[in-house]
Order: sequence, then structure tokens, then C-alpha cells
Amino acid sequence: MANLITNSILLTYILVFIAACFKYHFRGWVWLACLFWLMFVMVGNIFFPGLSGLVKPTNLYLFPLYILLAAFFYPKRKTVYKQSPYLTNLLVSSKMQYSTLLIWLILIACLGKWMPNQASIIFYLSKMVLWQPIYWIGSQWLLMSLLFINHYAQKRQLSSQEILLLTLLWQFFYVFLNLQGIV
Repeated sequence: MANLITNSILLTYILVFIAACFKYHFRGWVWLACLFWLMFVMVGNIFFPGLSGLVKPTNLYLFPLYILLAAFFYPKRKTVYKQSPYLTNLLVSSKMQYSTLLIWLILIACLGKWMPNQASIIFYLSKMVLWQPIYWIGSQWLLMSLLFINHYAQKRQLSSQEILLLTLLWQFFYVFLNLQGIV
């Protein structure tokens, strides 16, 4: 049952992205994301034969990463910010989430010998991205809704540092709850 819910949320995420890209004529972004998906599958088949496949969960759960990587190579990404609020918020929230993940890894690397449960923290962070995309996509949708509401309803815009700290806090709570055995 949990696998069905996870796959349906992931499929909804992908279909909404594809629909928004086709609506605003950003088909190249979709094709680049699919190209990154195929490249990860091919590289995964070389290094992990039998574990990596076209529709294996690990490769499908990385679809937010494929979208972000494709956005960096998409030549019309400047026009995305002008035309589509959904795709803009998707791109900004994705950048924030992966930036905070990178900050976590840098902090763990710097504080490694003083930090208890270092391996567990790295495992739970990778678990959130690779094996439980509900938390990753859910927090991304929550961040996107916050960005949307902030853009239209607030008098003072949130800074990128505030959004980054909020995302760090969400990932911290996910790891903390995993270390406590709650999630």
C-alpha cells in the first residue's frame, strides 16, 4: 500500500511537471529531464547491474534531481521565471532543497569526528532522497506553496536565507525523527 501511495505521488509530480512544461512550451526541459533519467539508468547499469533499471524505484525517485539538472542545461530557463509561477517555484524550491542537502553533507564532513551518529545521519538524508520521495516531494510542494503565498500575499518577501534555513529545519526534523525511530 505504501508503495502504491509513493508511486502515485511521484507520478502526479511528474505529470504536473510535464503538463506545465507543455502548457508554457518548455518541451525541451521535459526531454532534457528524460535524457538525464536515461543517462543515470545507463551509468547505474554499468556500476550496479541488476539494481538499476529504467523503471526501478531508485531511478524514478530521483526525478526531482533530473528536473533540476535539466533546468541548468535548458537554454530558455530565464523565460521560465517570467511565464510560469508553478515551474518557477518548482525550480527555486528544488535548488533550495538540494542546496540544503549539500550544506548538510558539508557540515557532517567538517564536524564528522565530533558528531555522533554521522553515518546514520548521512543514511537518513540519502533515504529521504532515494527511498522515500514522499517526504522530499511533500516538503518541496510545501515550500512551493509557501513561495507562492509569499509572492502574492505578503508585504515583505522572504529572503533566500530564510527559505534555506526553513528547508534545513525540515530536513533536520526528518533526520531527528528517523534517529528517534518515529518515521
